[in-house]
Amino acid sequence: MAESDRNLYELLGIRRAFRNLVTRAHPDKGGDAEQFRLIQQAYEVLSDPAKRAHYDSTGDIMRSAEEEFMDSFAGGSFRDRVRSAEAAAAAAPSIQEQITVRQSKESGSHSAGFEAWMRGRGTGGVQVFTADDVIDQFGVVKGSYDAVPLPRIRAHVVRCSGPGRAAEVLSLGAEDLPAELEWGQVLVSVRYAPINPADLYTVATGGTYGQESVKPPFVPGHDAVGVVVKAGPGVKHLHENDWVVPLRPFLGTWRSLLVTAEKELLRIEPELMPMEQCAVLRESLTAYRLLEDAPGLRPGDCVALNAANSAVGQMVVQLAALLRLRTVAVIATEDAEAFAKTRDWLLSLGATVVLPDRGSLKTELDKLKFFAKPKLALDAVGGLSTTRLSDALADGGQLVVYGCMSGKSPVWPWHTWVFQGIQVKGFNIRRWVQEHKKKVPALLESIAKLVSAGKLNTAYTEYELATEFDEALEHALERGKNTKVLLKISDVGVQY
Repeated sequence: MAESDRNLYELLGIRRAFRNLVTRAHPDKGGDAEQFRLIQQAYEVLSDPAKRAHYDSTGDIMRSAEEEFMDSFAGGSFRDRVRSAEAAAAAAPSIQEQITVRQSKESGSHSAGFEAWMRGRGTGGVQVFTADDVIDQFGVVKGSYDAVPLPRIRAHVVRCSGPGRAAEVLSLGAEDLPAELEWGQVLVSVRYAPINPADLYTVATGGTYGQESVKPPFVPGHDAVGVVVKAGPGVKHLHENDWVVPLRPFLGTWRSLLVTAEKELLRIEPELMPMEQCAVLRESLTAYRLLEDAPGLRPGDCVALNAANSAVGQMVVQLAALLRLRTVAVIATEDAEAFAKTRDWLLSLGATVVLPDRGSLKTELDKLKFFAKPKLALDAVGGLSTTRLSDALADGGQLVVYGCMSGKSPVWPWHTWVFQGIQVKGFNIRRWVQEHKKKVPALLESIAKLVSAGKLNTAYTEYELATEFDEALEHALERGKNTKVLLKISDVGVQY
């Protein structure tokens, strides 16, 4: 029976006290977990005048943005980890069962052997080529299609001359648009482009990001949000006025107009959320996935994170508060007054405790009688900051490395692995999006609802690309700025 078909008054019992009912139905008392959840939901609806009036008039349950988020987060399992854990345990075969199955006649069949051989070859051994793959490798012969002419515009662009200090190797200039769009290309008017730590790292190294690199001179900028102005021949899924964000790094988004291949862009729904927030979608997606992918988190558990005043950190704190997770927010600052100001701000976002990134986090938490150790630690800094996080983790906790703002490799003692059972993994949102493209629209919708309801936001400061780039760069290089610096593009360039 659908939840909307149930009569909530009957479910509670008009003359029964809610507390007695929920006590008897509690799973710890032998009650049914699903019935317990429904009773709680019924009480929440009927005790709220607005929700009660809506239910009385429609028979449907009105849900807030927070409730929709809780129901959709981790497939809805975050509301009741008991049921999901039982289902997972029932589904997972034991080692004994696996050994028994693999000794059976069916396991020794030709088809089973072929499947094992295919798995042994790995993903690189088997490839399926499509027409698009052939076009990507060999291109399309010019003259076999009608190219789309472009206006004669000299667009604004930032160039990096080589490795070094950003203020010395970056310069604002102009570039002519190509004469026409070739096969599969689109022209994008960039509206907002953030200056991220990853961008500054790429500039400092002269063109490196992860395992990829480009040779200088190059146009910096991995992220942005823009609008499609023209679509070239062979473009299938993008149209004029579509909103887009980059799918991969090195698109060179610190410019007013961008010509790139359709396959390098991800379309998002226009007016999904304010365009400024779309410019930091990578941070929103990262924060969401860091929490949703964490194993076994339940309300009341603790999450520790460094760089808590960064865009990702701000969003993790806000999402954790919605999920009733406690957060130990760690920030790097030498100034006591600045620390106090940032601490109060993070506490207002929902952080439980805010600590400076120095000394021993474990000792500081003990002083505060914060005895429930973090089950999850999120590292965006590296170096000794990672050591502090791992030292504070509960036995069997997980440390996720998703950035390296310090430029120093993460460090942690070997005994945290051997004696505490700490698990360490890396995370990159671009890779996740490439591997889970079908999940992205629903995830974006969930984030957009929270943004629209004022439950998820990040602080940002705008600078006009054409006239204020130097000021924007100076601000972006400041430590402890507590805001995302965005390059705003209102002036696309000069027509000639």
